[in-house]
Amino acid sequence: MKTSTLYLCLLFLCVNFTMQAQQKEIKKRQDSTAIKQEQEKKYLAERLRVITQEEKDALKYSVEQINEKYEKGEITLQEAEKQKKKAAKLAAATIEYRMAKVKREMLTDYYVQEYGSFIRFGELFDTRIKKKRALRYDRRTYSDIVFAFGLNNAIQDGVSLQDSDYKVGGSRFFEFGILWSTRVAKNHNFVRFRYGLTLQYNNLKPTGNRLFVDNENLTTLEEFPNDLRRSKIRMTNLTIPLYFEFGPSRKKETDRYIRYYTNNKFKFGVGGYVGVNLAVKQKLRYKENGERVDQEFRRNFNTNNFVYGVGAYIGWDDMSLYCKYDLSPIFKSPNTEQRNISLGILFDVF
Repeated sequence: MKTSTLYLCLLFLCVNFTMQAQQKEIKKRQDSTAIKQEQEKKYLAERLRVITQEEKDALKYSVEQINEKYEKGEITLQEAEKQKKKAAKLAAATIEYRMAKVKREMLTDYYVQEYGSFIRFGELFDTRIKKKRALRYDRRTYSDIVFAFGLNNAIQDGVSLQDSDYKVGGSRFFEFGILWSTRVAKNHNFVRFRYGLTLQYNNLKPTGNRLFVDNENLTTLEEFPNDLRRSKIRMTNLTIPLYFEFGPSRKKETDRYIRYYTNNKFKFGVGGYVGVNLAVKQKLRYKENGERVDQEFRRNFNTNNFVYGVGAYIGWDDMSLYCKYDLSPIFKSPNTEQRNISLGILFDVF
């Protein structure tokens, strides 16, 4: 009997203790909820005050502009009153919309991006576009605008660059476009695959007083009768670069996201490109009878329509030393094989 009574007392104490603990937890949650509600109430009241004041100032300015138009005789009194009523309705609707936006942002982890304005078709409509922007936890692909420039020339069979038919300092290349960089491995960023779309401008300036001449299937360099101030040919190629990039990166990890940063880091890339020859243009400048003459010739000059080659770069941060070499000959057979080669600087602009 005593043992049973003892067990009952212990059971009563456990139940009582549990109930008291639950009541304390409920009271704590209620107090926390009350504090949170009070804070939200104060925050909403403050936001309402600020938004209302901003819209009042905007409405005041609009009314002043309407009054100026009326005083100048640009609108009638009836039109002025109509515009004032419309501005007042717009201000009230804007206050309501902005407060609704504030409440949505308090309830979610998203921000509302807005565009457009209110338009009245018998009544006010909200034409603003709402776009939720969620933070992506892990981004494996980034994009860069790239720009490159430098010296250009051609590798000819049995001819060194010193004896080239083209000026070493006068022949240049330019390249720009967009490249995407995708992390290859899941848990580190040492290897990246880069791909995209670029425009290449390869310029060749002949040595001496010569120009390119299209003789049916042959493209030759011939002397020009006048003194040439400029003579160059430009080939415009649309290419798809494909590179593997190697290099360390800085990892930043939080409970919300993981990011890899390659700024202020060494990098090395190797790969190639394929593309098409979009246009060929020859530019000439000379004097004839004391007058300056500028001429442009848009012809194919027997150049290959399909281009491909290899390239590599090595650098630090956003700047790299860049080299590319066309495996495809510049001119079609039976012309002597010449392959374009370029050396310059490559920038990842942003």
